[in-house]
Amino acid sequence: MTPIPFYVLCGALGAGKTTLLMRLLAHWKDQGTRAGVLMNEAGEISIDGPRAGTIAEQVMNLAGGCVCCDTKEDLSWGIAQLVRDYQSDVIILECSGMADPAEVIDAVTDLYTAQLARLEKVIAVLHPIPTDRESLAGFVTTQAIRCADELILNKKDLYVAGHWEEFMGSITKQNPYARVWETSQARIDPVSLLAPIARRTPTAVVNVEFGRPRSTATKTRAAYHPIATTVLLPGPLNFERFQHWMETLPPALERAKGFFRFATGPELQEFQYAPPGHATIAPITLLDEPNHAIVLIGRGYDQERCQAELLNCLEAQREPPR
Repeated sequence: MTPIPFYVLCGALGAGKTTLLMRLLAHWKDQGTRAGVLMNEAGEISIDGPRAGTIAEQVMNLAGGCVCCDTKEDLSWGIAQLVRDYQSDVIILECSGMADPAEVIDAVTDLYTAQLARLEKVIAVLHPIPTDRESLAGFVTTQAIRCADELILNKKDLYVAGHWEEFMGSITKQNPYARVWETSQARIDPVSLLAPIARRTPTAVVNVEFGRPRSTATKTRAAYHPIATTVLLPGPLNFERFQHWMETLPPALERAKGFFRFATGPELQEFQYAPPGHATIAPITLLDEPNHAIVLIGRGYDQERCQAELLNCLEAQREPPR
């Protein structure tokens, strides 16, 4: 089956995530698209879930607020339920103000989960309130900004121009890769927001609210998420070349993982890399073997070069004798 689009909606508490979620759900309903919702709320009882349930085909709650090891399993299970049991055409996860979007990205790019859902975009909704960077809220907000493909600066009508410009400048400095939207009450055109992003290099900040979207005249969007790149491996790898590739991973690569085989042995290998630790390879036995691939997560590095060097690790296929 073809993986369905998966969207992550994250950002600060009270920034307007649920308001935007309701607008997106209304858009999908008008389009005849069956939308499944995962609500990652703090606490055991879902507060926003019933609201989303008035529009969405199916809403599932991931209690606890954060996305940790246990919740990652719940997230994968929830995606499987929405795809297989409810035949959702699209899934959107609304993160709580406690959830680290980087952990969500790590979970949904698992090669098992990736067979069901394709990470399409990370959408961050923010508003200019003082945040202690040392606090949990400050950390999560920083992570949301860093991981986002779409930065929605909301509640513009409540702030004076000088304060707003300072806020916008600080956000775009942290993430020069995302598109920036300035809104009030999360009023945004869903068609434009959900449209694919073409560029992969920083561009000048442009006010989208007043009809001047950023240019997308550069390369068309490749078949991967801007922060998560899945490199399919059609054959076994050469051990020595792969060892050299591991030793030359770019500093901006934040995470890498995958499964493959070496040409020198039949065992399935698991690859893991999470700085500041070293990359590791270990044999693994799985009942349900995933596609052979490596997922690269990060921004600000030469994606094409890193992928090309990885694919160069494939063992050359010998031509059969004639």
